[in-house]
Amino acid sequence: MDRFRRLSAIVSVSRDIDELFERFFGADESNAVWEPLVDLFVSEHKVHLMAEVPGVAGSEIHVRVGTRTVQILGIKRPPAKVRRGISFYESQIPYGGFEKRVSLPFPVNPDSIEVDFKDGVLSLELDRVGSGARIIRIE
Repeated sequence: MDRFRRLSAIVSVSRDIDELFERFFGADESNAVWEPLVDLFVSEHKVHLMAEVPGVAGSEIHVRVGTRTVQILGIKRPPAKVRRGISFYESQIPYGGFEKRVSLPFPVNPDSIEVDFKDGVLSLELDRVGSGARIIRIE
């Protein structure tokens, strides 16, 4: 019986987190089919995030930034020749909507975002809030 209660509590927490994201980001509008891979790294004053979105036009990508989260949404459209009713023999490339939500290890300033998009890699750079040490001299 204890296992059931613990499992029930975990499921309840998972639902609460999903509801929190829906309230913060709005309803699930992306209909995500796949999720891009990301690298997240930090320096003394910055948080850097890189997402691989090969084959996606920059105009199809949307980024939402909060103080502790980044959400990347978009759509990868199939090439024109695939849309003309061709039957797939093998299909491994994901097409359709995508979404990636990343929790940041430090609070950031959402207004400080720098964006670069090149060769299918989306790079974001954000200023850390309250980063760095402050030295106070006592005399």
